[in-house]
Amino acid sequence: MARTKALPVPEVGAEAPAFYLPSAQGGQLRLSMRTARGPVVVVFYSGGWSAEDVAYFKELAAKEDEINLAGATIVGIGTGELTSARGFVCDTGIKSYVLYDYTGVATRGYGLLEKDEEHGEYARPATFIVDSDNKVVQVWIGERPKGEEVLTKVSEITGFPKLTEEAEGEEKPEKTGERKRLSPEEREKRRAKRRAGREDAATGKSDRECGNGSDEE
Repeated sequence: MARTKALPVPEVGAEAPAFYLPSAQGGQLRLSMRTARGPVVVVFYSGGWSAEDVAYFKELAAKEDEINLAGATIVGIGTGELTSARGFVCDTGIKSYVLYDYTGVATRGYGLLEKDEEHGEYARPATFIVDSDNKVVQVWIGERPKGEEVLTKVSEITGFPKLTEEAEGEEKPEKTGERKRLSPEEREKRRAKRRAGREDAATGKSDRECGNGSDEE
């Protein structure tokens, strides 16, 4: 039987391959559901067995609130089953979505599926930023961009300032009953905070499992 030809890795400007995968935090996530709200940072990782992947996602975890406030969502994708995905969430402390591609269909669709005798099928590390039109606007293949670099790219796309660049010395309303008019950027930040709060609530179950070591579904 002829070997299936590997699909090419999406390039900048290409349509991002769609995916609909189960989440370690519960439920399933469709790419288009998140791009409708803003850019999505799609991060493929080899597996929980990779110390480099664990260290990288810990770094992302330290920047994810700022990335969310800049208007983007982080989505991690790894091959494997639910138990390994939950373990990865616990090990890294990431609050963003971690999806498990147990059939390898999404990883294969992005041209990243690899295989060896020790680990079986796994994803080659790669990071994509997909915009609200479902177009790939940034690609890192075989490298792990710093969280700050990802944040900078997201800010360039959305036009929203980083959390660390918020205006200083803003005047407060003189009267307690007076409402301050917010700029579009400030309104979007507040919406991002509310979204982050909802996502944090969705991860509550996984957080409790990290605390007690339970791997039960």
